[in-house]
Amino acid sequence: MKTVILGFDGLDMRYLDRFAPSLPNFSALRDRGVEAPLTSTHPPWTGSAWPSMYTGTDPSHHGVYGFFDYDGYPDEGTLVSRHDVHQPALWDYLSNEGETSIVVNVPITHPADPINGVLLPGYLAVEDEPGHPADIRTELDNSLGEEYTIYSRNEISEHSEEKFAGYLDQIDLRRRASRQLLQEHDWKLAVLQVQKTDAVFHNFTSDDKFRQVYEAADQMLGDVLETVDDDVTVIVCSDHGIGPVDGYKIHVNEILRKHGYVETAEVTDRPTLSTEKASLTETGATNGEDGSETQDAPTALNRALLATQRTLEQIGIEPKDVYAVAERMGIEQKLIRHIPDSLREAVGKGVDWSQSRAYCPDGTRMGIRVNLEGREPNGVVPQSEYEAVRTDLIEILQGLETPDGEPAFDFVCRREAVYDGPFTEDAPDILFLPTEMKHQVSATLYGRTFISVDSFDHKRDGTFIGAGPAISGPSPSRLSLTDVAPITMATLGWSVPETMTGSVPDGLVSDLLEPVRVDYSEPSYASGTTSVADPTASDNKVTDRLEDLGYL
Repeated sequence: MKTVILGFDGLDMRYLDRFAPSLPNFSALRDRGVEAPLTSTHPPWTGSAWPSMYTGTDPSHHGVYGFFDYDGYPDEGTLVSRHDVHQPALWDYLSNEGETSIVVNVPITHPADPINGVLLPGYLAVEDEPGHPADIRTELDNSLGEEYTIYSRNEISEHSEEKFAGYLDQIDLRRRASRQLLQEHDWKLAVLQVQKTDAVFHNFTSDDKFRQVYEAADQMLGDVLETVDDDVTVIVCSDHGIGPVDGYKIHVNEILRKHGYVETAEVTDRPTLSTEKASLTETGATNGEDGSETQDAPTALNRALLATQRTLEQIGIEPKDVYAVAERMGIEQKLIRHIPDSLREAVGKGVDWSQSRAYCPDGTRMGIRVNLEGREPNGVVPQSEYEAVRTDLIEILQGLETPDGEPAFDFVCRREAVYDGPFTEDAPDILFLPTEMKHQVSATLYGRTFISVDSFDHKRDGTFIGAGPAISGPSPSRLSLTDVAPITMATLGWSVPETMTGSVPDGLVSDLLEPVRVDYSEPSYASGTTSVADPTASDNKVTDRLEDLGYL
């Protein structure tokens, strides 16, 4: 028995339905298989979600809550890697038993584990990150007749058509690489991932572009189905959904500042991830192929904006005043849409993390961290006040309403209500989720608590489709992202590891493969394989890609 997983970042049922007439392979797979909404992790973002998919555990069990690891305060965060994921992956269990796997482009898989098979790292790795075996990228380059790349051509270009063409080319490259590896290498499990089904929504607003990316993904699915035998089980999944966001950007730290929890720091010229974009990617020297945009441009623009900010502050104009004027003129959305996040961040005051009593570390974290004595490096909240502070924070956010008079959050709770794993201590102390995920969250200070948005962003429900001899149905009403790994183990005829927090719904797999839980001997994983790339360069290069996708 074999299983192939195709992971499409952000793949959403609403667009599979909308574009169904031009997606013959997705439609056929849905017709002959089962499907269900796939509830993502909290928070529903790539950095924490894909490790949950491939380990079968939630973030409190694998330890990754976002793109950055905060061993201290947010201004000291480091980008996460496979070393930060403290659970074995699906392919580690198979390798431990002598079975082979092919893993292509899955986020947070660098540095590559020395698995039994092939592993090509994906998102958050630097472009020249080696795979396993060490010569696999060279082998693939020779087979494809061109260089295999992790990121697309014109990944950070300001020229939208060039950027979009690069997206389509990259999906096609992933299609051809996957087909080549499936044909030339032995495998029991294959996990193939595509990122651009998410990125297109963060960078474009056209239904036509969304459709073209989905059609490219459909072609990849079709080629994989043609390549594998009929007795192979096929699973399609996504780490979260995506869709319109037409509510507000909620500036949580502004709310906390008004309640005396957040202290501010003056903006300075010290290097930050935003101001140092010049050195972030290999392609940063020329965003466009014509070389018209130089490395110095982003930094110079940021510095000019900082200088302008200081001038405006001297005459009493703050960012909130600019937004108020934009609202009155009816151009607020244009202002938000066309000013890069890095520049919007630059005009706001900064959070003094070490002096604040509590703060939202970043917008994608979906939570608040208490600056607790004895835990944080410079904690200011006594242990004796911890629970009282958490109670007060919950009451503040539970009572928060948008300018429309609606609750801002679906839930606000202590972290123990969601997490129960050994890494719960690393999670925010208070968790929240914007109402219907129609709002975004910002950790930046603007002098405003709500700014209307009209964009696209993540939704909690991703997509699960399963078909093949190991899938029996009927379609479950709902699945969890953490269920994908145990379901995969069951389709392979293997017992489910007790460490996985996900489960296999009754009746989903063939009666002959009814799963049982067992205690596996600990497979080796994240075993200290060292990347040839400088880790500082990795942080710099990848941060630009996070900014490009709208995460920073």
